[in-house]
Amino acid sequence: MVAACVGGDDDAWTELERRHGRAVQLVVLHVLDERRAEATGPDLTELPTVTARVWERVRRNGGGALRVWAGGQLAAYLAVLARREAERHVEDETPAAALVAHLPTPVFLTRDPALGERIAEKLEATLARLGPRASTFVRLRQRGLSLADVAATLGQPQPAVQEDLARVAERLAEVQGGETALAWRVQLDAATPMERVRVAVRTEDDGAFRRGRTVAEAAWRRMRERALRERVGWEPGPLQDAHSVAAFVDGSMRGSERAHAEGHLTTCVRSVDAVATLVLDLHGIRALRGREGLPDVSALAAACLATTRFRLAATLAKAADMTRPEAAPLFRLASAGRALQVGSAPRGEDSRVVSTRIPSDDEAPIVALEALVRGDARAAHRAIDDHAAKQTVGLRLRLLAGASGPDLGEARAIAERVSEMTSPDPGLGVDAMMVRALPEGRALPWESLTERLRDVVRDAMRFALSRL
Repeated sequence: MVAACVGGDDDAWTELERRHGRAVQLVVLHVLDERRAEATGPDLTELPTVTARVWERVRRNGGGALRVWAGGQLAAYLAVLARREAERHVEDETPAAALVAHLPTPVFLTRDPALGERIAEKLEATLARLGPRASTFVRLRQRGLSLADVAATLGQPQPAVQEDLARVAERLAEVQGGETALAWRVQLDAATPMERVRVAVRTEDDGAFRRGRTVAEAAWRRMRERALRERVGWEPGPLQDAHSVAAFVDGSMRGSERAHAEGHLTTCVRSVDAVATLVLDLHGIRALRGREGLPDVSALAAACLATTRFRLAATLAKAADMTRPEAAPLFRLASAGRALQVGSAPRGEDSRVVSTRIPSDDEAPIVALEALVRGDARAAHRAIDDHAAKQTVGLRLRLLAGASGPDLGEARAIAERVSEMTSPDPGLGVDAMMVRALPEGRALPWESLTERLRDVVRDAMRFALSRL
């Protein structure tokens, strides 16, 4: 098909845009969300203009961009081209100083930007002395890659990357002072699920630890903001062109060429950013698979839900045709996910009103999720009966609801059963590990609950769409 496009076959161009049109739209939306959006989300009216500009760029000079493509995953290559063109559009229209980086979801902590400002410079100087490998790991984390993403991107064993990040956490904790090493490990995604629970419990119970963690969180956010706002250029090397970045990330670059590129990655901050954004863009593109029967706006909203881009998902879901059967579930899930991004514990108490309407099996996961988001664990527990709990998403919500207070004994029993399974669902497995790590008689901290619910949203979305 690529050869036919380069040869001037209009039908081939039409097919190329049909196959990859949604992927290009999604990448453009990512850029608009990261660079242009206010609190309510990006302006969707820009999407057609920027998308057309991307395809114009690909078609230019008789498909010159496709002529230099030398194999690998075409989706990855087009994603790099789409992002670069969308960023050019944004920078043409917006002064560089006004660009706002997409910040990570906040945790359950009081924010004090002044505290972060005071220590951020010391921590940045420490990171600069740790060497290029550690700096690359941290930059990838600042860009939003998980521990698993960092390891997969660099072709390193995950335990080795985790150890390296843990050493970085130890060094940052030494500079900050106090017992903050584990807090920094959580920040760098180098903590196990059990450690994350222990940190969340201690954050709620120990005022001194909470204050130290507040400083660490504020400093991390300040360092991340400064790093992502900084205008950096390309260092000469193999990862400057779009095809090389795509080949590095999709795995088609091998041997000495890849070794050379890995070396370049540790010396070129711009290359790190290009690689990181492509990894995240491809997560979204993969989430589009199986959504061919949905309208574009619904398919794009579903992909954003699956990759925890809840603000963008909410913007898209709001624009969907609400007469469509998938529109209401997507909107409700996007609204729940958006509420989780606020990061603060819900105000008020559990509802004392017992609902007289039992949700259908198809609706139960969304009802339970919404109840947990608003802090009503009892209503969530009631929504998932034994039949609904036979589905993985139902069992996850039953476990999390029970662990939030209504039935700690049942939650621990479910967690023990899951731990004995040969190969449980990955998300359910982590849920169970975190519940088993709780002190006896202790409910799941709000921070831990919101972490797991952000992951559950994806399963709830898949379940809801499978029932249409």
